[in-house]
Amino acid sequence: MEIARSADPRLPRRILLVGWDAADWQLIRPLVDAGLMPTLATLLGRGSCGTLATTRPILSPILWNTIATGRRADAHGVLGFTEPVPDGPGVRPTASTSRRCKAIWNIMTQCGLRANVVGWYASHPAEPIAGAMVSNQIEFLGADDAPGAPLVPGAVHPPELEAEMAECRVHPSEVDASAILPFVPDAAAVSAREGNRLGKLVQMIAQTASVHAMATRLMERGDWDLTAVYYEGIDRFGHEFMEFHPPRMEQVDERDFAAYRHCMAGIYRFHDMMLETLVSLAGPDTAVIVASDHGYWNDHRRPDPRPGKAGPVDWHRPYGVFAAAGPGIRTGAQAHGATILDIAPTVLALLGLPAGSDMPGRVLSEALADVPVAPRIPSWESVPGECGMHPAERRVDPEEARAALQQLVDLGYIAPLAADDEAARRDTADSNRIQLAQSHADAGQHARALEVLAGLEGPLAATDAVRVVRAHSLAAAGDLSSAAAELDALRDVGRDAPGARVLRAQLALGAGDAGRAVSILRSLASGASPPAGIHAMLGRALAAAGRDADAEDELRRALDEEPQDAGTIAQLAELRLRSGDPAGALELGLRSAGLDMRQPGVHMTIGRAFLALGAAGEAVNAFAACVAQAPAWPGAHESLAEARRAAGQGA
Repeated sequence: MEIARSADPRLPRRILLVGWDAADWQLIRPLVDAGLMPTLATLLGRGSCGTLATTRPILSPILWNTIATGRRADAHGVLGFTEPVPDGPGVRPTASTSRRCKAIWNIMTQCGLRANVVGWYASHPAEPIAGAMVSNQIEFLGADDAPGAPLVPGAVHPPELEAEMAECRVHPSEVDASAILPFVPDAAAVSAREGNRLGKLVQMIAQTASVHAMATRLMERGDWDLTAVYYEGIDRFGHEFMEFHPPRMEQVDERDFAAYRHCMAGIYRFHDMMLETLVSLAGPDTAVIVASDHGYWNDHRRPDPRPGKAGPVDWHRPYGVFAAAGPGIRTGAQAHGATILDIAPTVLALLGLPAGSDMPGRVLSEALADVPVAPRIPSWESVPGECGMHPAERRVDPEEARAALQQLVDLGYIAPLAADDEAARRDTADSNRIQLAQSHADAGQHARALEVLAGLEGPLAATDAVRVVRAHSLAAAGDLSSAAAELDALRDVGRDAPGARVLRAQLALGAGDAGRAVSILRSLASGASPPAGIHAMLGRALAAAGRDADAEDELRRALDEEPQDAGTIAQLAELRLRSGDPAGALELGLRSAGLDMRQPGVHMTIGRAFLALGAAGEAVNAFAACVAQAPAWPGAHESLAEARRAAGQGA
């Protein structure tokens, strides 16, 4: 079966896909409004945008491979930052050979299209695609690396580009004061006091500049249909400097706050400057997409930054950014209910290629301007032909990966590796199984999540964190007593952890004890560091307790913090319907569905509101959507039959 690119003239000539890890509208919007991100402001003025919901677990290797493939972790096979070496001792950074399904650039290779791919997570060794690829390990420079040190073998495809890409690599020693001062205006005084953070800042600037230089050099060659470039800088800066972002956190020293308060604004402005170059090189016949895998807590909901109080993932906000402009992109449109699963189908549509039916995301048609969308094929995995993927048996030398592993340890993403190779392999394998279970749970596949957790072999199986994951899936599967038993087995510290307490509240709700749930959640909400989303959870518990006025107060507090939370808006819609305000319920329900269409409950509320307003035909459509999304829900079928009778359509 051969699949060719559509020749429709409404399609853009080519696509520029720019990945900004952890970029967040909450930080971008004020900078755009202040005129400090003019390139992105221009794109927003002539294109479409939206909030991009992430998937869980919120780990960059998993998420960026989901963006590239349109598939969840269980399908693409990238489960974490590291993995056991398949046929040798120890562990390694997750390799491109572990990805089990085709990325956009592999699909393009099959169709005779050319791609530049630079810095993508878990892309080493570089794949032999049509075009050029620079892996994510080209940027790592160890402390002993001198300027001009050779590149890691296998980091560049085709190999004849290695020397050219090596010329693009920026060494930290090349980052001068003029590059540091926008981030730390009083760098000289800070340097005299301590040098560690400034050293990390310089290293991160050098890495970001290296990726950018390689991407622009490849774009200048001109022969490409897609350039996909991934910048890690915003996320890396966040882990190092978000605690110093205004307003000052009470745990942060005033001198440190004064020194580093400009760092986050600085890295966003740096990315905007780089975006200007990319857009200019791409030209006016290119559709530009900027996307992030998640956001980053940046206000009063930031975790406690003191050592041991929170992990790196706790800083990740579950909403990223989507912005697009250029040929094929609608002007002034909003992408509603978008998720990172939607990026690959949308890019394929702009390339004139079909998505696979095994891609759970959708084409963001509301953001596209009269672009023809090809009918889906069953799966690109069954389309034969050379696609530029490595054979799975390709080896990666563990010695090549040492600097990359150490950086992951330094960031706190992985624990220091056990000296015993076999213990390191076991712990890494179990950690990846836990992340696979979380991915299954995020997709609502709780039986599969529990099956994966049952296969854990090492000491991680009995940790509090795993018990909470297991309890969550047991509760979602309806086994409330087993879920409670898991929570009862938690150690004293784990028993008091916010995640465990939230789950206890959910179990109380499931058991019909809304009063206990309210008590638990009120205690959490009044604590020193309330968990994210606590007001929404408390609002739902109060609604279950029949305290609708109090529930609405809490839900509106939740919306003040997260105005685009579709679930909170849906709960408010249900409360409005219960209070006899179907018009208000309809307005809120449609708003929620516009943010996330995949909510059977909100379609039920919309249908009920339409019925109450005498619009039986519209109610039929809403209940039909509810049935399609929740075919096992008897109430959905009963409501659809009721609406059909009211509309004169028969049952």
